[in-house]
Amino acid sequence: MKFGAHYLPTYVAQMDGPVADFYGHMFEQMEEMDRLGFDHLWVTEHHFSEYGGTLPHPPTFMAAIARTTQQIRLGVAIGVLPLHNPIDVAESYAMVDVVSHGRLEFGIGKGSEPAEFRRFGIAYDEATQRLKDGMTVIRQAWSDEPVNFTSDLFEYDNLRVLPKPVQRPHPPIWMGAARSEDSFRWAGEQGYHLMTLPYIYPDTAHLRAFLRSYHDAIADAGHDPGTREILGKFHIYVSDSLGQAIEEATPFLNNYRQVHAGADPSRGEPGLLNATDVQAQLEQGFIIAGDPVRCIDTIKRWQETLGLTTISGTFHFGGMPHALALENIRRFRERVMPVFQ
Repeated sequence: MKFGAHYLPTYVAQMDGPVADFYGHMFEQMEEMDRLGFDHLWVTEHHFSEYGGTLPHPPTFMAAIARTTQQIRLGVAIGVLPLHNPIDVAESYAMVDVVSHGRLEFGIGKGSEPAEFRRFGIAYDEATQRLKDGMTVIRQAWSDEPVNFTSDLFEYDNLRVLPKPVQRPHPPIWMGAARSEDSFRWAGEQGYHLMTLPYIYPDTAHLRAFLRSYHDAIADAGHDPGTREILGKFHIYVSDSLGQAIEEATPFLNNYRQVHAGADPSRGEPGLLNATDVQAQLEQGFIIAGDPVRCIDTIKRWQETLGLTTISGTFHFGGMPHALALENIRRFRERVMPVFQ
């Protein structure tokens, strides 16, 4: 089992302070995880609101943290590819791979916020085609050959793209999938690693069905399933008891949900999403929380139920004080991770 940390910053100004301080806290936490031996850092792309919008350009942030870390791998989870020109994406993330000496993990997806597409002036119903065409362009751009590609959306003729990534033929590619079985199936067809959000479903049956589609597609396409990673992302809070976790973490988890809701008040979520309150999610293990033994047991259950190979935790959320986030990270490293290593 590998372990990482997800940063989808839900910025609460009165608690997190100036954005420059907020960045500094995230950098310090990431540098600590590098020293502690975490496997991955993941940065999420969002725009136009406090739900991730203070970190709208992941490669800029990732290049900065690459200079002060040594071994931890640096991932984007996800880059919303349909919002961007794929040549620009190929150039930006290749630079991250160069600056980090080959530590990039490249995660892509269609994006989960239709409001961001509206505000960019991009049709959300083009997202799937923009994703698929964009990945074809990026993989050509990262090869040793020029880009030659024509579709309804893009046209490139004998275009040489620099720099090339350090990792050859390209950095590991991950697909973020949640609501659409087609996304799981396409990720498998392409042989990409998979990122999931187990906590968004009301039960595990929905996600298990999607994962079967992913595994079937891997096999049908002739890829080696033993070399593909499946990541589950969770909020994590390690304390001395579940009761303590509920008392201490619930205010920050509620802030997280409120900031998310405020990003698009008109959002109508599909019926399959988990509608239970924060305390119920804590009690049911959709949030990994409580004493170390309970956290270990919850991770084992998700590992056995879904075949997860990587757990990535959001340890700092909803205006949580920086010192408390650091304690949370250290408790997880010292009292939970060793059981799986």
